[in-house]
Amino acid sequence: MIKLDYEELLERLYSRLPSKRVEVPIEIPPLEVEFISTHTKVKNFKHVCEVINRDPRIVLRYLLKSMGAKGSLDSDGNAVIHQNISRTSLNKLFEKFLELYVRCPTCGSYQTELRKGGKVWVLKCLACGAEATVKPAW
Repeated sequence: MIKLDYEELLERLYSRLPSKRVEVPIEIPPLEVEFISTHTKVKNFKHVCEVINRDPRIVLRYLLKSMGAKGSLDSDGNAVIHQNISRTSLNKLFEKFLELYVRCPTCGSYQTELRKGGKVWVLKCLACGAEATVKPAW
């Protein structure tokens, strides 16, 4: 009798668990960097931010603070950095941003969302449901 109750409880538990999401791998395009005199322009910045589901202002603020440079977003959503930055340096900083603020530390998925919960920023994975706090660097 006790074993039957346990099995019923176990089945009830499994029926209430969320169904496992099938993760479609997202392909993050490399940054398209263009040099205009003393400025560096990222032409596909808005598109890349849409792919990783992040606000372009947060991503740009992180990059600018990491480089110690000034910059802005133009009307087309391109990032304009008021300094010449090499493609490799810019892509390395962007990869670091992805590791810290986009990639799920539990399952490694890039399907996450970043939201503010009070004074803390929370990285929520849409694939496995894990949540992790992240320290803002912007």
